[in-house]
Amino acid sequence: MARSAQRKVNRLALSYADVARGVPSSLVREVEGRGLRREDIRMIIADRTLDRRIAAGEMLREDEADGLARLLRVLAMAQRVFADEALADEWLRSANPALGDVPIRMARTDLGGREVEAALGRLEHGVFG
Repeated sequence: MARSAQRKVNRLALSYADVARGVPSSLVREVEGRGLRREDIRMIIADRTLDRRIAAGEMLREDEADGLARLLRVLAMAQRVFADEALADEWLRSANPALGDVPIRMARTDLGGREVEAALGRLEHGVFG
């Protein structure tokens, strides 16, 4: 993957301060097409709720922004580990027997996201078993 594509995802990383302060719902449009799909975001924010928030120019709730931050973090880590956007996408969206689920689907929760990050960390350091 080109470094510029990873930098684009990394630039969208959200900090604790961002989440606590509030994240504009319009950011969702920015992250779509940079590795996250609407179906991924729909796992943490209902479609109608998101559409309403965007139309009204509302901020995401803290839990919604936190979920979005987690998805972005997992995506950025996968892109770094695989150094290829397509490979990262395939890994995130395929059933993973070692994890017992599809990684991007697991990342909808904090605990699932941690397990996905741990698996990516093992891959990054050459630990496959």
